[in-house]
Amino acid sequence: MDEQSVESIAEVFRCFICMEKLRDARLCPHCSKLCCFSCIRRWLTEQRAQCPHCRAPLQIRELVNCRWAEEVTQQLDTLQLCSLTKHEENEKDKCENHHEKLSVFCWTCKKCICHQCALWGGMHGGHTFKPLAEIYEQHVTKVNEEVAKLRRRLMELISLVQEVERNVEAVRNAKDERVREIRNAVEMMIARLDTQLKNKLITLMGQKTSLTQETELLESLLQEVEHQLRSCSKSELISKSSEILMMFQQVHRKPMASFVTTPVPPDFTREEGRGRER
Repeated sequence: MDEQSVESIAEVFRCFICMEKLRDARLCPHCSKLCCFSCIRRWLTEQRAQCPHCRAPLQIRELVNCRWAEEVTQQLDTLQLCSLTKHEENEKDKCENHHEKLSVFCWTCKKCICHQCALWGGMHGGHTFKPLAEIYEQHVTKVNEEVAKLRRRLMELISLVQEVERNVEAVRNAKDERVREIRNAVEMMIARLDTQLKNKLITLMGQKTSLTQETELLESLLQEVEHQLRSCSKSELISKSSEILMMFQQVHRKPMASFVTTPVPPDFTREEGRGRER
């Protein structure tokens, strides 16, 4: 089908209202003209209830829905595109001087020419000619060979990229593994520090308990003596003084040196061979 025939058929499938390609096509039941649904609906609602082409009375409900029209217009678009492409290709392969199809390759000039240039042009006398199709096939073969080489090169590059990506993944995994090792080591060190802290606190709390008990004993004794001093008469105090002094002597029998505690060092030692980074 030539370009003119395709264009003639395409005109049939244009909306007679907007003159554009049909969209959601509808058909007038009186004159069988095609139009866009939006165009005819606007006409019937805003202008008058009759077909704008044949003037017959018309209601929206009477319109015939032509779903097949969209398929036809798509096929026409494809035909028009193919026709345009073929026309452009034909125009490119025409001789500038004679407007004839290029069909000969002048081997001497390395140029594509038409048969009139080869026979009557006068510029290619005594030159060597070859069929254009044969030379074209040779060039296509060479280009395809180079394309194949480029594809192989592309595949090699893609393979190298994948290798680098695998390397990146391996480096990231190694880093994550090292982080896990460090975290485990830190957790073990913290656990050992907690154990050391617990032992130190046990020692210190024992010292504190012992001193607190002695302090409470002395406070109780002092309160008792002070109470005796305030409440006893002179004679009673004299009679109890030997007992009071005896209690004092019992307290002093335990020297202060026995209460002096050995300081617990505030530093925390680290076991050799553990927690050391590689």
